[in-house]
Amino acid sequence: MIRFSRDEDYSIILINELAKHYNKRLVPLSEVAKDYVISLYYLRNLANRLIHAGIIKAVEGKKGGYFLQKDPKKITIGEVLQVFSREPITACCSNWNDRSNCQRNDNYCDTITEWRKINERFIQKLSSLSLEEFLRHHSH
Repeated sequence: MIRFSRDEDYSIILINELAKHYNKRLVPLSEVAKDYVISLYYLRNLANRLIHAGIIKAVEGKKGGYFLQKDPKKITIGEVLQVFSREPITACCSNWNDRSNCQRNDNYCDTITEWRKINERFIQKLSSLSLEEFLRHHSH
């Protein structure tokens, strides 16, 4: 099953908003927080992690805000998710990381090979999907 953490989900929302306004204006986090009903404090923490990853930058002050560090064509969804991901996105079961808890005698389920292939293809797609392409899909 494909699972995204709250950090991953909200970071994509933030990055998406910054991409919409790329080279137009700075985006205040308070605006994103209000529009998506996300805690401003939570968004600040996500933004700090994205800043440290070199994906976004901030301008402080009354007229400040956030912006993408590079063109949305050159930032991939996978790059953003990688900042927050801790485990495989498409785990086949709760024993994905610890097969010693598996109930099967061989500690290896029959479907894990296929799930791993799907996981790899999905991650490859995310790794190559630019923010610009992502926005284009959203607008259709």
